[in-house]
Amino acid sequence: MPRYLFSIAAYSIGVFIVFLSTVALRLPIKEIPGFGVDKLAHGFAYFCFATSVFVALNLDWKLETAKKWTIISSFSLGLLLEIVQGSLLSYRSFEVYDLLANTLGIVFFIFLSKRVKKLLSNAVFL
Repeated sequence: MPRYLFSIAAYSIGVFIVFLSTVALRLPIKEIPGFGVDKLAHGFAYFCFATSVFVALNLDWKLETAKKWTIISSFSLGLLLEIVQGSLLSYRSFEVYDLLANTLGIVFFIFLSKRVKKLLSNAVFL
């Protein structure tokens, strides 16, 4: 298996999130104010990002505090992107509900992280 494969995957997911967070999207707004389908996408994206970072830190870097650094880095990315959207991008705005949805994706990862860790320890192919 290529070295740092999981780190490359985590980095790629992070770059994809940054891209989607900074590009001007012209989506129709037909949802409930505050919490809509895009919030589910936020939660799912940050769950995937947190899980991929956790796997990379465990398998590629053998880091003992992988869960802590996964939570810190995932939340920091979401907060930083919301601040950039609110202050630097005229076609985007800071949304607390987006930050909440990102955080819920990370919380979902936290609940499943023990199971992910167990799957990683039992994986024969790694």
